[in-house]
Amino acid sequence: MSRLRGYGTAVSFAARLPGPLLPIGVMAATAAGTGSMFTTATLVCAALVGMSVGGPAASLLASRVGARNVLLVSAIVHVLMLVLMVSSIDRLTRQDTLTSDAVIYGLLLVFAAVAGLSAPATATFSRAHRWAPATLPTQADPGVRAGLRSEVRLDDAALIAAPLMVAALSFGVGPTAGLLTSAVLTASAVPLFAVNRALPDVASIEAARSPLGGVEHAQQLLLEHRGLAPEALPDRVGLPAEVEEEAMAENPRSSEGSVASGAGWVRGLLAAALLAAALGGVLGALWITVLGSAQMLPRPSLFTVPMGLIAAASVLAGRANSQAFSSPLLLRRRRLHVTVLLGLSLVLLAVGTLASTPGSFLVLSALCVLSAVMLGRLSVALYASLGAGAPVERLPHAMSAVSGGLLLGVCLGLTLAGIAADELGYGWSTLVAVSGSLVAVVVVLGGQLWGTPGPVEPQTSTRREPWAGSA
Repeated sequence: MSRLRGYGTAVSFAARLPGPLLPIGVMAATAAGTGSMFTTATLVCAALVGMSVGGPAASLLASRVGARNVLLVSAIVHVLMLVLMVSSIDRLTRQDTLTSDAVIYGLLLVFAAVAGLSAPATATFSRAHRWAPATLPTQADPGVRAGLRSEVRLDDAALIAAPLMVAALSFGVGPTAGLLTSAVLTASAVPLFAVNRALPDVASIEAARSPLGGVEHAQQLLLEHRGLAPEALPDRVGLPAEVEEEAMAENPRSSEGSVASGAGWVRGLLAAALLAAALGGVLGALWITVLGSAQMLPRPSLFTVPMGLIAAASVLAGRANSQAFSSPLLLRRRRLHVTVLLGLSLVLLAVGTLASTPGSFLVLSALCVLSAVMLGRLSVALYASLGAGAPVERLPHAMSAVSGGLLLGVCLGLTLAGIAADELGYGWSTLVAVSGSLVAVVVVLGGQLWGTPGPVEPQTSTRREPWAGSA
């Protein structure tokens, strides 16, 4: 039984690798083929936007044609798009082609977007498989919460493993190793996953998948903190919305911290989304900074090593001291973390603009990894603020707004950093990281985020924690 379980875990892990491999593969192949950071950034953005839409779209299609059919068809389309991307990048680097570069670039944008859209939603359907035993009260499984946490661990492991795989394979295969590896895994592991599991045809609509490590874990902690874990609510799954809301109103944890209403709710939501966008902008700038600094090396594909370290640092930082997710100290310390992030960004700007030697790659990579640690801690604090102030009935909207803000920030950070690197020099992409850090400092110190520490009020019959904020 343990061997079968290990085989299933290995297949599930391999089947979710094409998602994180796509942006890394696009970065490696496009940067090596064109040398343009702007071109690379826009293609990665197209892939990320496609991936953010692909997960919810796959969930909706599964209710009509079945989850297995969705996975198999998406695998075919994804492999086709990857092959077309590799071929198009090759034509873009050849000088004897009859097709203009603008046409090929436009086709690459389409291929990247469709590749992201068709990236197999393995994680989404695997989570739905975990939820399936809890659909009826008599089938409640006390290990569902542990199963969902294992799904998050697989997502984080894939996020870390993807760039390291590209780094190991690029020496023998070339800059297209990431895209080719993704095609092989999609053609082999995804069908195995689809046929070896009894997948439910209805999957919950999840928030957009995030490229920032630690966010998946923070989302799971938030749901558990607000009493939405299936282990605690086995009799609510599958009930009508009005019945579910009534049950949540009876749960003490569901009303804990639900202090946001009216204008306060709007301010808190905008502040959370803006902070998410700022963190995403810093992450996008870090990617371009590492990629640009590696272009001076004999093997530019080495940029994938610090990319893997960045993912690992943010994941480990997000998982550190997880039991303190609801602690007021976590919300207070975000001021310290955002200040350190700004300081690291300023040092990153100084090193990137003043030093242009191959040795600066190591220094810039180390600074980017340290910045990723702060991003991981701030991402956890961001979702903890949702737990402190977002009402449970509005929590899905808040999580979607934060996920959308993070995706928008990553795309803006990538694009602006790519323009700065092409027009001013590779080191100037760090200016975008400084800008994103400044925005994060303003948001955190502005006092509009849920959970902002406030003055201690006199004790009354109705006690309220001073860190819950007034937003």
